[in-house]
Amino acid sequence: MVWDIGFQDKIVYLVVGSAAVYLGFPVVSSFKSLFSKTQTKETSFGCYEAACSSCEVKIDKNQKVLSKRKHG
Repeated sequence: MVWDIGFQDKIVYLVVGSAAVYLGFPVVSSFKSLFSKTQTKETSFGCYEAACSSCEVKIDKNQKVLSKRKHG
C-alpha cells in the first residue's frame, strides 16, 4: 500500500504534535511551580494525622525472638 506524500506528512505532523503536547504539560507545570508564589498553608490530612499522633507501640514480651540458625 503506497500513500501519497501529503498524507504521510499529515501523519508525521499528527504524531509529532501529539508528542509535543504530551511532553509540554510537565514542562509547563515545572515552570509554573518554579515561578509561582509559594503557599504558606500546608495540606492537612484530617483525622489521619490525629490517629497517627495518638498511636502507641506496644511490644509483646511473650513473643519469641527470631534468631538466625547456623546451617552447618
